[in-house]
Amino acid sequence: MTDAPRADQGPLLTYALTTVPNPLTASPPDVKPGDEDENSYADIDLVISNSGSTPVRCSKIAIVLPVGTLAQDLALTGEGISAYVEPDSGWTVVDVQSDVLLAVPTAETAVFPAAGEAGPSKVRFSIAPQGGESEVTVDGLYLTLRRIMVSDKAGVARIEIEEWATTDGTIPDTPHTTTLDVAKFPFRSGADPAPGIGRALVALKSQGGPPATRIAANAPVRLEWHHVRGDSHELYMDDRRVTDAAIAGGSKYDVPANTVRRDTAFALKTVTPTPDGGFVVRWDHLTVCVTDQTLAQLTVSGALQADGSLTTGSTSETKFNHPVSVLNGKKLTATGELRVDGNVSAGGTAQITGKLTADGDVQVNKSFKTGTAGESVFYHNVTVYTPSKLVVGKDMQVNGSVTGSLKVTGSLNADVDVTRGGKGVLAHNDTISMSNTRYGGYLYAPAYDYDGDRGYIFRWKPGNPINNGYWKVERNSTTAEALQDLPAAEDTTTTEPPAGK
Repeated sequence: MTDAPRADQGPLLTYALTTVPNPLTASPPDVKPGDEDENSYADIDLVISNSGSTPVRCSKIAIVLPVGTLAQDLALTGEGISAYVEPDSGWTVVDVQSDVLLAVPTAETAVFPAAGEAGPSKVRFSIAPQGGESEVTVDGLYLTLRRIMVSDKAGVARIEIEEWATTDGTIPDTPHTTTLDVAKFPFRSGADPAPGIGRALVALKSQGGPPATRIAANAPVRLEWHHVRGDSHELYMDDRRVTDAAIAGGSKYDVPANTVRRDTAFALKTVTPTPDGGFVVRWDHLTVCVTDQTLAQLTVSGALQADGSLTTGSTSETKFNHPVSVLNGKKLTATGELRVDGNVSAGGTAQITGKLTADGDVQVNKSFKTGTAGESVFYHNVTVYTPSKLVVGKDMQVNGSVTGSLKVTGSLNADVDVTRGGKGVLAHNDTISMSNTRYGGYLYAPAYDYDGDRGYIFRWKPGNPINNGYWKVERNSTTAEALQDLPAAEDTTTTEPPAGK
């Protein structure tokens, strides 16, 4: 494709442009992969309007950018440039014409060649109304060319404008033309650095998401910062440098999940070279707060208040070297072993569903109650001081001795003998033998009777135990009192036995 024939007269429309950034900086020469210096990219914003009083009909507008490595070239290459036009409802953009890109000149001398001497290449953009032609009245056009890789020679590039338009009659085949100048200033590595001013380090919950001022433990975090050509970055966290090769020349880093477990501080170091061969160091600092932190160790010099649950892990142990108070009707639950080396004071109810082991004293100022299941076993003396009492609602087993007074209002069941002063205590249904304390001999019942209702009781003088000398102890009531209104044995007959027989 060749350039269109040119008309001698200027365009009917008015054109103006600006660049981002402004002014433009030429790319550094001979940029290679891995270099700190990077190519310069720019956007061009072009506005088009009719400044006259007569409507202008336009069928097409072309913008031609000079491409190459000379001072009058704007772009190093036409590739990667994208174009947008507004209003897009009435106009459309024709893509880059790849066949107009000619070879970049290789011959170059120390002089500044005039435009056209080295056979410059060009890249052409055309915009056309979707209906074939359009009147440009009070409304204007806005064209944007993005991601232009700026040429590496300082100078003035001349953008050509080709316009197919008329105010009356048929639109001519030959376009009206004009040019717009764009200045490119020399590249300076680290030009005008400001020491101490950072790169606006920010933490986000995700790409394009809200700021990560507070996150859950182990949640991922995205770090972003402003990167300027020539910058070299280092990122630090958890007292170490993050070893990711993309950080040095990049502008972001995604902190993986399961990394931020507690409040974490991030530091971004930025080193920028200066034109005199030195460098400037900048620092950015950022802290991300974590709601449910995981800490290796926590030391609290003052009060520790847990409004919710306080749960420890399944390993290690929790130690308190001071009194522990559980207030307001709350409870302290220990699913494992609870060890107390000192005293335990329970002002209220102490409920223990598992095992309670106390190497020291256990003092209960009020009631001490156990559950309906299980048992309470004491391997040492249990002392209850007056006027307090030990109330047992179920069976009480005592393998040792009971000293002092023992009042039993219910039944007292003993599987073994009950002793008093080292001697056994008689109980209901016990079998005994009785010996006379003065003359000796055991009481026994002989085989013959005194009469039909009564029998004889004799004393066995030899003193040895005999099989008819054993007697059974019976209690006819639950009290120590004898039953009332029973007849006496002697009332059954009026004849007394003879004395001495």
